[in-house]
Amino acid sequence: MASYRYSSGHKRKSVAFATVAVLLAVILIVVSARSALAHTRVEVGPYVIVVGWLVEPPIIGERNALTVAITREDQPVEGVEATLDAELLYAGRSFRTNLNPTETPGLYTAEIFPTVRGQYAVRLFGSLEDMAIDEVIEPEEVFPADRIQFPEPQPDPRELQEDITALELELQTARTLALAGVGIGVLGLVVAAFGLFRRR
Repeated sequence: MASYRYSSGHKRKSVAFATVAVLLAVILIVVSARSALAHTRVEVGPYVIVVGWLVEPPIIGERNALTVAITREDQPVEGVEATLDAELLYAGRSFRTNLNPTETPGLYTAEIFPTVRGQYAVRLFGSLEDMAIDEVIEPEEVFPADRIQFPEPQPDPRELQEDITALELELQTARTLALAGVGIGVLGLVVAAFGLFRRR
């Protein structure tokens, strides 16, 4: 009887352990899949270039870096920083930056401090070994900080600046109207004084 109880308890522990192991495996697969989806993969000739963010999700106002992984036939391509240039693009504006090699062979970073939400892009141009390259690749979109702020989100700096600009414009308009009112009032007084002077 004791042996039966031990066997039954042992089986229950084994099942529980197996269930936890399966759940952990599923979570790891989901996290890995989400991370992979956040990266953009392009093939250029024999090369595979994968662009993403070092810190995900990318948030406004947080220091970050674009990651560029380059392989050829599943082997990392090293020494790219000497032959390939990077240019960050956003809404018609550009920012030249360097590809910095990391401790991981074939993985490079380009530091950036995103200040505006939206879609950024990186242009890679130059050469990979003996092949000319000029590709524009879009990583995951940059999001406002309130996406992860808790318990109360802080105002978006861009929206705050827009509100300040709108208030300044309204204040300037109010000043102009006030000055116009004062001018009209002074003109009225001059006309009235001139009329009284003529009657005398």
